[in-house]
Amino acid sequence: MANQWDNINLLKFAQIRAVFADEKKDATDRMVALAAILEGTDEETISRMPLQEVQPVFARAWELNTPPQRNRVRRRYNVGAWTLRVTQPKELNVAQWLDFQNYMRGGVEENMANLLSVALIPEGKSYNDGYNIEELKAALRQDLAITDALAVCFFFQKRYLHSMRSILNRLVGWIALARIKDRKAKRAAIVKALKTKAEISALMRSL
Repeated sequence: MANQWDNINLLKFAQIRAVFADEKKDATDRMVALAAILEGTDEETISRMPLQEVQPVFARAWELNTPPQRNRVRRRYNVGAWTLRVTQPKELNVAQWLDFQNYMRGGVEENMANLLSVALIPEGKSYNDGYNIEELKAALRQDLAITDALAVCFFFQKRYLHSMRSILNRLVGWIALARIKDRKAKRAAIVKALKTKAEISALMRSL
């Protein structure tokens, strides 16, 4: 059976979150509100629909009580008129890194289009260079399914955290090496720490 969340874009997802966050709505009011979002209409219109006609809409709305599950991440996404590639965290430039940090402070779901604009870059372009990033964000909100958005965000965050841990581990290692005064001991520590012969050879020549 098709996943109802695959048909929900970021704009509708924000509306759905608002419905579930509204503590004043009871179960019936919530169902009517969700049905209105799915149908692209208002709650008054849903309330006036014949019960037999609205039942299939309510059935679809009921599925939204189960949180969305992310799809498998893909290398590229076609979003509206855009062909977008998923950026690897090791490819980030300083501007991307800073924007990602700022967006993360506001929360993933609240800043999903912004976070995705860091992770998804137009084919053949560099971050925020040669295209209108606000137009890209608008397309992401309108044309990307929440299940795909969650997939990209999860993948990017996971790779980003792994990359940051690697950088921190290397930094700690270099600080420790800098404190070793004996040249032979330093060489031995480098050989033990580094994984590739190319890294070893390059550093040995610099010592």
